[in-house]
Amino acid sequence: MISVAKLDDVIKNMGKRTGYELIGEKDGCVNGCRCGVSVYTREEYDLTHAGAHDDQEGFFVLEGRGRAMVGDDEIVLEPGVCFVVPAGVKHCMKCEQDSGFCKVFWFHAAV
Repeated sequence: MISVAKLDDVIKNMGKRTGYELIGEKDGCVNGCRCGVSVYTREEYDLTHAGAHDDQEGFFVLEGRGRAMVGDDEIVLEPGVCFVVPAGVKHCMKCEQDSGFCKVFWFHAAV
């Protein structure tokens, strides 16, 4: 059976938060494969909650503007920007003050 998710429905069911998993293990994904959307509204990096995973994670900016700290590198985020964070590398994101938010699609894939 094909699993289908609609972001508005996922948000409605999960409530207000930063990240929303759209498709994951519950939908038949294997080997850590999953994807979702996160909305960043902080204007400063929260390095205490920087992510680092056993698998690689890809990002695609959908709306808004911001910045991503990936290891020691900073990436400017705007719609259409796409990048991959290698396994084990700490990363976090923030929005630009004049943007108010930065919405990104993300996916995890086994290495």
